Amino acid sequence: MVAIAFTASLLASLSGGSVSMITTPAWVALGAPFPVAVASDKLAGMFWTVAAARTWLRNVAVDRRLLMSMGIVGLAGAFLGAVLATSVDERLLRKGAGVLILIAVIASARQRTDGSSDRRTDKPAGLLDSLLAFPLGLYEGLLGSGNGILTSSLLMRARGFDLSTALGHYYALAALWCALAAGVYFARGAVDWRLALPATIGAMCGGTLGARIGRQAGSKLVRPLFVTVGLILAARLLLS
Repeated sequence: MVAIAFTASLLASLSGGSVSMITTPAWVALGAPFPVAVASDKLAGMFWTVAAARTWLRNVAVDRRLLMSMGIVGLAGAFLGAVLATSVDERLLRKGAGVLILIAVIASARQRTDGSSDRRTDKPAGLLDSLLAFPLGLYEGLLGSGNGILTSSLLMRARGFDLSTALGHYYALAALWCALAAGVYFARGAVDWRLALPATIGAMCGGTLGARIGRQAGSKLVRPLFVTVGLILAARLLLS
């Protein structure tokens, strides 16, 4: 379980891809009910995303207003997503996410993500930016597969961030949303510590290492991974 979580978070923190696309099916295959599997991923996510965010945002001008506005609105979505996790058809959720991720990857592949910041805007986050955090938080609480690609693509287009800055802001938001979702799952008795603890340990190690590698390697490594992993995720979600 530690090895699975380590590998998944290593790849995810490098590319903005999905931990849960690897871990959730693995936990279910090991006998965990679906809500328990997702709960373990959210508990692990609230820790490894903090480490990833700190690494990606090191020496970067952080848009704190954006994080505050999107974070607060997204919390409402994350809460609702965690509550609805046991009543939504997972197959329909995956299909819809696959289409969105495919669109986001195609759009982001056409953007300039070479690390320059000439398109970055210093305007405060608008109402639309904040409102979009609700469905993003909702999906994070429900499943979260590929949400890093969706959110990062949105931030690059709406705020003019380069890819590494967008990933850092997403991980900061994801830490908050995962923490609330994990609390809801815990309150509803869906956390199995026999799974959650090794998953958290593995994810912390993998997420920290992956973010450091991505930060040092720069966009020449991260951008191809971002696009490749996004295409794989979209195909996996649509065909699963």
